Amino acid sequence: MSLTFVEIERQKNWRIAVFFLVLLSLYFVILTTLSLSLFIIAPPLLFLIKGALFQYLLIVISVSLLVALIHFYFSGFSVLRYLATNLGAAKPDHEDGIHTRLKNIIDEVHVATGNKRKIDCMVIPSLAMNALAVDNFRGNAVIAVTEGLISRLTRAQLEAVVAHEAYHILSGDCLEATVAASLFGIPASIIEGSQNLSEHGMIHPLLIPTWILLKFSQMFNMFISREREYRADAGAVKMNRNPVALAEALHKISRGWRGTGFFGSGLEMLCIINPKASELDESEGWVSDLFSTHPPIRKRVGILLRMARASLSQFYSRADEVKMAAISEPAKTAEPLYPVRKEAPPFGHGGRNIASEELNASPELSNGVYYAYNEEQEWQGPFSLSELSALTWLTPLTWVGAVPDEEIERASENPIINAIFIKRLINTKAKTAELTCPNCKQALVEIPYERTQIYQCNFCKGTLVENNKLPRIIVRDEEPCHERISQLAKAVVNENQKGLTIKRLISKEGLKKPIPFKNCPKCKKPMMRRFYSLAYLVEVDRCSFCGITWFDKDELEMLQCMVENRIVPEIELSYEE
Repeated sequence: MSLTFVEIERQKNWRIAVFFLVLLSLYFVILTTLSLSLFIIAPPLLFLIKGALFQYLLIVISVSLLVALIHFYFSGFSVLRYLATNLGAAKPDHEDGIHTRLKNIIDEVHVATGNKRKIDCMVIPSLAMNALAVDNFRGNAVIAVTEGLISRLTRAQLEAVVAHEAYHILSGDCLEATVAASLFGIPASIIEGSQNLSEHGMIHPLLIPTWILLKFSQMFNMFISREREYRADAGAVKMNRNPVALAEALHKISRGWRGTGFFGSGLEMLCIINPKASELDESEGWVSDLFSTHPPIRKRVGILLRMARASLSQFYSRADEVKMAAISEPAKTAEPLYPVRKEAPPFGHGGRNIASEELNASPELSNGVYYAYNEEQEWQGPFSLSELSALTWLTPLTWVGAVPDEEIERASENPIINAIFIKRLINTKAKTAELTCPNCKQALVEIPYERTQIYQCNFCKGTLVENNKLPRIIVRDEEPCHERISQLAKAVVNENQKGLTIKRLISKEGLKKPIPFKNCPKCKKPMMRRFYSLAYLVEVDRCSFCGITWFDKDELEMLQCMVENRIVPEIELSYEE
């Protein structure tokens, strides 16, 4: 399709020149003040006595120009570094179905625009719903979207959002906004994210430079017209011919958490919707047009609906009906976007290597007799190994004891009995990994879960999840939250809220001395047993070295249920001893 309108709407580069002049003026004022007060450059009176005022100003201007050029050059690349370092943005995971869909949409944008610009995409691991586009002088353009956005929007809605951000890049106004944000907004966001109030409640000293930087950033907002969002909405419609999808996406984003507190103040102008709900953004008039970078959402939605010849009242009533239907009806499991492996490679070829002595330890080759402790907490037996292997309730965690009188042990700790579980795992033809369950000491199985891949133990049903995959799993709700899990989550969060458990977590002594609980499946170092967060009181095991989290049976589902249904404790938290 033709996109000649992009060239017509291209922004003038004079705004970037204005940004540089403002920066130069700022450094000129600072250096002049310093030189007059501290004589850093040279005693001004000496210049005045000798009639060399021109030389004095020339030195100040030269130094100001040099510093401004350095600041301007390096700030142009700070946004991409900030996304990766401070927000944790990363390239899409090619093994994740939802991430693959985003990558495919970016490829479609390249085709639709005739490959005019190379646009990369990144995913921000946050439950918030928002998207932004950044550009720099080297032509490195990136569209960054949050996990919450790509997981909660339909494909059509995600296409519309990506088209909106792509228009910002193609029209050139993304470069202006990026430069404006990087000069003062990004430094302010970095300081803003690292500052803390002192123990005595005094104002932190870093609040002063943060306030100054934010004021300069707000001043630059006057040059970033809110009209650019209207033009980007129109450009997105010209790309994908679906104004209703963009209207629905804007409505969804505005109704959810946009990232307040997660995105720094300096990134607000880059987002599709301001992360911080602002009365200024939702109002009209010359004051709002001057200081606000985002137009009212309702007005943006209304313009898009007029393009589709749809009614605004019908749109909002339909949105409410869809929301109520989603609450009353269980979610349906969607088809996976990636092929499911039907047969796994044999052990030793991409899977876990099993010791030959364990495989050779067949029950038929041993005449041992064993007792086993069943689920009813009763000793059963005696059993031969053949009989033992036929017990359906026998697990790696079952206590077993041999005859004559010997010490009892877990079934997985006995090499001969452990061969039973290895053979059971082989018979499932599951795809195994070179990781072992910290409970059962058996190989973990790679399984699809919420359009991505995690590891699970076939015996205790515990799951191992990489930390960078947790936000995308938590935010996705393709699997319904069963009543059993919901009731269990409520009971667990109330129990964990009580007494000494929460006191020990928030106390300084508890934070300094976490108790090792299980060994990491990767590095074998002790993992720390702690709550997932103070907002979601589910106990998990975390390895800070490998960046993984272990969930015992039902813990991951409980965490998802807490987030989805907003389950909160029903008891008051007491900090008293």
